[in-house]
Amino acid sequence: MTTVSVAYILLEDARLPDEEALIQSLRVRHADIRWNRSTFAPSDGADGPLFIRAGDHLMTILLMPAPIPFDQQLWERASWLWPEAFHAARRHRAHLVVAPMGSAEGNTETKALDFAENTYLTTAFVGAVVAALPNVVAVIWDGKIGRSPEMWLEQSSRAFEAYPDQPFGLWMDIVPFRSGKTLGAYTLGLSAFAGREIEFEVDGLDERTVTGRVAQLSAFLIAADPDASFKNGEVFKPDSEIDHRVAVLHRKSRFNLGPVISFSSLDDRSGRIRTYPIIPPSIAGNHPLLIMLAKVGHFDPAHPRNKIGLKPDHYVSEVRLESFDEGLAQALSRMIATDTYAEADINARSALARGDMATAKSILQPWADEVGQLQGAVMLALMLRDLHMFAPAPHRSP
Repeated sequence: MTTVSVAYILLEDARLPDEEALIQSLRVRHADIRWNRSTFAPSDGADGPLFIRAGDHLMTILLMPAPIPFDQQLWERASWLWPEAFHAARRHRAHLVVAPMGSAEGNTETKALDFAENTYLTTAFVGAVVAALPNVVAVIWDGKIGRSPEMWLEQSSRAFEAYPDQPFGLWMDIVPFRSGKTLGAYTLGLSAFAGREIEFEVDGLDERTVTGRVAQLSAFLIAADPDASFKNGEVFKPDSEIDHRVAVLHRKSRFNLGPVISFSSLDDRSGRIRTYPIIPPSIAGNHPLLIMLAKVGHFDPAHPRNKIGLKPDHYVSEVRLESFDEGLAQALSRMIATDTYAEADINARSALARGDMATAKSILQPWADEVGQLQGAVMLALMLRDLHMFAPAPHRSP
């Protein structure tokens, strides 16, 4: 996880805040911190950069007399909370870059701030800049989260508040999606604090309940010690809003967000899950190893260990990926590409010819075990989304 928080303040015209006005704004809004001009790194003229001391630490403002590159997805997400977001993006002609700079005295003994502490300090500072400048049209947090100046003025005053009152809505988005009849949501920006985003997909909830749950979970994760986080494999019991069990998994995102904490219905009450063979009939009926193992009762394509439950609405279609099946076939072929297996195959066939099923079965047991391990590994990889049997579906808005 990164340790530096960066904000971009979008302006109608290129100007730095007045230093005295900014310091006064900071002192009024956050009186418990010592705000002063920096003597270690004095500001450099009308065009900056501007340096302000915040206690034992240093904040900087850099003026960029040009607009930031347009990001369609960023402003689309911002418009869900702020309908004028696209208009604000078009209006801006310059921007400020705001970031912490470490010790105010160049003193290596000053305790470095962690990411959360940097975030709180930067949030407080940005709010004061917005209050001190009349031409702010938007604020972008960490290059991902766009918010209105009004929201920043209101919520940044709580920059140092403890859980659950911290202004996490300035730092992350909650993005709703639909899978079949189920409404879900994922976060964007939480991973900077928790190392993972949230993907929440619990059946039977409306969008307001989903958003509220994700907001609660996010606020907790931002404040929580990593050891107190939600454990992989944890199961939550039903409560006043969710009438069934919810499973927690640490796995990869459905939407290419990286690692996520996934919350999903453990009980398939909506009939969303369909069962698929891990090793398909096209391989089970044609691969020489599986044919031989089936003869001695070591392999049954209908056995539960060869089945996995997946949700078709997570995928573009139910057409298996060629790369997935080719990988299975190659793994099976590597198992028999040895002199040891060649000898075992001859001996097992000889035993079968004599009617000695027990001996043939014993000879092939090591390869049966290896196939079982392959099935188990593939099942786990599919659950954790390290592998995909089908092409994943893209994000779909509610």
